[in-house]
Amino acid sequence: MLPTEKDIEKSLNNLAITDESFAQAQAKCVAKKENLKIKKLALLGTSGTQMEKEKVALEHPDYKKAVDEYSDAIYKKTLLEAKRVRWNLIIEVWRSLNANMRKS
Repeated sequence: MLPTEKDIEKSLNNLAITDESFAQAQAKCVAKKENLKIKKLALLGTSGTQMEKEKVALEHPDYKKAVDEYSDAIYKKTLLEAKRVRWNLIIEVWRSLNANMRKS
C-alpha cells in the first residue's frame, strides 16, 4: 500500500512526539549499562580468587535484576527506534513517489 498524505502527517507527528522518549530510552540504556558495572563491583565476593569473587557477583539476584532491567531498556529503545525508522521510511517513499509524479 502506498503512503497517503494522511500517513505522512501521522508519521511526522509520531516522530515529533517520540523525540524526547527516544532520547530518554537512549539515556536509560547507557545508565543501565553503567549500573551493571557498578552493581557487579558492589557485589564482588570478599574471599577467594578474582574469578570466584566475580562468580559471586554474577550469580547474585541483585545483579540478575540489573541485567533484566538493562535488557528491558534495550528492548524498549530498539522497539521505539524501529518505529521511528518505519515512519521515516514512509516519508521517504512518499517523497520519492511525489518527485516521480512531478517529473511525469
